[in-house]
Parts: sequence; structure tokens; C-alpha cells
Amino acid sequence: MKILLAAINAKYIHTSLGVRTLKAYAMPYDVEFSEYTINERAEDILRSIYRKKADAVLFSCYIWNIGMCLDVADMLKKVSPETKIIFGGPEVSFDDAEYMERYGFIDGIMRGEGEATFREWLEKGDDIKGMTYRKNGKIIRNADREMISDITSIPFPYTDEDIERNKGKLIYYESSRGCPFRCSYCLSSTTHSVRFRDMDAVKEELMFFIKHGVRIVKFVDRTFNADRKRAAELIKFLIDNAQNTTFHFEVAADLITEEMTELFKAAPDGLFQLEIGVQSTNNDTIRAIDRKTDFEKIKRAVGLVKQAGGVHMHLDLIAGLPFEDIKSFAKSFDDVFALRPHVLQLGFLKLLRGTKIRGEENKYGYVYSSKPPYEVLKNDFMSYDDILRLKGIEEVFERYYNSGVFENSMEYLLKKYASPFDFFDDLRGFYSENGYDAAGRSRNSLYEILSKFCGDEVFKDILKLDYFINNKGADTPKWSLTEYNRGLLKERFEILGDEFIRENLREYENLPRKETVKHLHFEEFEYDVLGDFSKRKNIIIFDNKYDRRIRVCRDLKQ
Repeated sequence: MKILLAAINAKYIHTSLGVRTLKAYAMPYDVEFSEYTINERAEDILRSIYRKKADAVLFSCYIWNIGMCLDVADMLKKVSPETKIIFGGPEVSFDDAEYMERYGFIDGIMRGEGEATFREWLEKGDDIKGMTYRKNGKIIRNADREMISDITSIPFPYTDEDIERNKGKLIYYESSRGCPFRCSYCLSSTTHSVRFRDMDAVKEELMFFIKHGVRIVKFVDRTFNADRKRAAELIKFLIDNAQNTTFHFEVAADLITEEMTELFKAAPDGLFQLEIGVQSTNNDTIRAIDRKTDFEKIKRAVGLVKQAGGVHMHLDLIAGLPFEDIKSFAKSFDDVFALRPHVLQLGFLKLLRGTKIRGEENKYGYVYSSKPPYEVLKNDFMSYDDILRLKGIEEVFERYYNSGVFENSMEYLLKKYASPFDFFDDLRGFYSENGYDAAGRSRNSLYEILSKFCGDEVFKDILKLDYFINNKGADTPKWSLTEYNRGLLKERFEILGDEFIRENLREYENLPRKETVKHLHFEEFEYDVLGDFSKRKNIIIFDNKYDRRIRVCRDLKQ
């Protein structure tokens, strides 16, 4: 049989670890895989799969792609009735019988960990552990399959050709399976063990990524530092060997050790990214979702990592958890924002199939979307109005804080508020009242909107500073306090006198001024936005080549 594994990814830059792992585990059977994205048309994906003339197509199903998988599989069965269609993955593993009953074009579902089930299915067919299938018009659900105890037995799924073909994309890697925690909203809580891949194998595989110059390797380990000693050893190994690759880990902050933070001090900037799930700082909420976290320990760990420097931190909050009303969430937001992560992800609870919290919908009055991703609409603690309010805050927060391109503007505005939550809530209200939330916005329009939100003059100059830091070669915007002074075109050559270059622009010392100005942008400001914000005309030179700003105080010739 010709077997095709189909992965429909969330974004073009993503790659599917699942289909690659299944293919590697199935050797020497001849198995192909194809990748698509949810942004493609279902008809285009269908055409690609159909032309491969596979005897069986296996779809890897998650909350973000299940709709597309169903659409494509439905059409595939209509145009090629003889093609066997198998689903697998977390979205279909827990309510497999329901999916089989509802969708007659699904011939079978592989539940749980798929590698061993897939391999045996290739050898023996449907009547195996971990398989739900149709036989004589009936749905047969065989016993569950045991988890793979030795995950080092799973072959490394990447090849030289595959990595080179996917240069620049996000590469996923797994060094452990399972999670030591039992968070009620998380699918990882359904597996009650943590299994580690052999350390020597992990190091060899990481060197493969390093030698190929992979841009970002994202570990899918649910808790990278579940074994703190092991995590420290891997971090040291990467510090000693990595060059231009960034490694992204999801960690438990309260398991971060001083040894680990000492190692981070020796790490080059950009080598590591840490994702930390805080979720809430309400103790009643934490207990209700079966978490064991201590926010004081989290604060201490995040502080130590920040002191070490060079590590990008991404902290998560979840809206819609038990006992977290809007006031409590505002406090959680302010508590976590005070830690000043590079990114604060404001997520919304999803009641995933198979999780404990999905069975608690009556206990906490949950109302949620009946279709994936099963996102909460309201509960006993938050109304739908509250959820919409938080959605609006999430939108402006993503655009203005998490984007990182309004850094100086955000700092200035946040000082006007006792509560960061209140500031972003006010900005949300401004967006809503003026209809700015009705459609997507270009980056340039975001600056203009913010210039209207805060009318004071010094802020417009600070916003202008952010604008030119992040928009190289742009023209002076219409909302600027001052129009572009064309006298700067001549004045810049006088500014770049020999002494000035030697003191401030040493890299250009041996370059003719006509060549030097090609790398620089000169802009006039009314306020000293690189100093004390006093009202003082000055010129800022934006050095686009070396990403720096230099202030020049002098009167311009008109």
C-alpha cells in the first residue's frame, strides 16, 4: 500500500514533528508525508493529496486544523471512495467514537501515542490496540495501547535534505514526554509519567541542528526542567556548542535553580527563549485547576533570569479559569506585567477534549464554543461582556506591547497609570469608541491612532522616536509635531564634521560623507526624548546600520 501522512500546520513557518516521527518509526515501510497550512484552500489541499494516489491517507488532527482536516477528508472520500482515511492526534483521541459516528468518511482513528500503533497497523491492519475502526457497519473500539516506555527507541525524525528544504522555518524537537503536573485544563495531565530521551542521543541530535544552522528549535517538552539536573546539563551543552540557533523551552519557573540562572549569565544574547505558564496569581484559582505553583517563587525565578540577562522570556496568563472574575484577572495581569517579560501572552481558556476541566462545565457554569478550539464564552465568574472586554485588551496589548515596536511610547504612557491593566483597558475603550477595532490595521495607522489617544506634545515626540527606530528610511509622519525641515539635507554634511565622526560615528571615519549619510536618517525634535524630556530643539541621527541614536543640539539654518 502507498501511505500518505498529511499535516495541516497553523502557519507556513511551522513544521510537523508528528508526521516526521511516524514516518521515521515506520521504517522500512514506504511512507510519505505532505505538509499544508490552514491558510490554504481546502480544494487546493484536496487536489495535492488526490494526485498522490495513496491507498490510505492519515490526517494529524489538532484543535487548530480539525475543521480543515474534516473538509478535505470528506471531499477526498467522495472523489476517491477506495482511499482509506485514518485520523489521529489529540483532537480525536478522546472522543473517537463520537467522531466515527458523526463522520462516516472516517475509516479509523488511531488514539494516543501513534508511533507503535501506526507501525503495527502497517503490519496487521485495523484489529490492533489503540485503534477504533469500522467493521461490518459497526464501530469497533479496541483496547488502549501502552505508552512507549523508552522514547529513545523512536528514531530521530529529521534528515539533511528535510532540514535544508525547510531552512528558516520553526523546527520542533522532543527530548521528553509527559509532565509531572496535573493542571486540569491541559492534555499533558492525562499522561502520568515523564519519559526522557537518552542524554547522549539528545546531544547528538542538537548538534545536528546546530551544524545545519537551524534558526529556531522549539522543544515540545511540556516541562523542560522537570529534571533540573538534566536541564542544566543541556543548557551548558548548548552554551558550549551552539552558534546561531535559538532554543525555545517551556519551563516551570519554580523549578528554575540558581545553577541554571548562573549558566544563563554565560549564554550569548538570543540563544535561549523561556516560556513560563503563570496562568493566574489567584490562589483559589490555582488550587481549583490543580496547579502547585507559588507566585512568590515564580517572581524570584524570573528576577534571577532577568539579572542573568540575554534570555527572552514569554509569560502566559489564561482568562476564564475558576474563581477569576474581571477584578481578579486585572490583579493577575498587573502582578505578571510587573515582572516585565518580553512577551505577556493573554490567552483564553479552551475546554479541550480529554481534560478534567471539560468535565467541570456544570460545576463552574462554563459555556463554551461547541466547535474547536472550544474557547470559553462565559462562566460563573466572568460574563461574555467580560470576555469581550479582555479580548479587546488582548488586541491592543499584542499590537502595542508584545510587538516591541512602541517601547518608549509604552513606558511613557504606563507611568500615567497606577495599574497597567487600567491603561490597556483605556486604550481598548478608545479603540472601541472610535471603531478602530472593526478591521485590521497597518503598522503606520497604529502610530497615528496612538498619537490621537494621548495628545500631549512630548508624547508625540516620543512616539516619533519609536516610529523612526522601527521604520527605517520612512518619511516624517503627518502626526509629527514638526514637518520635515529640508534644511537638514544640507545641514547634515556640516554636522558630520571630522570631529563629530571621530567621537560618535567611528565606524564611518574612513568613509566619505556622501556614503556615510546613506546609512543615517536626520530628524528634528521639539523635546529631548533621549534625555530629560525638556523642551529643547534637537536633531536625532538614526544610524540604521548599527541600530543606534545620536542626539545633536544646535540651531538649524532655515
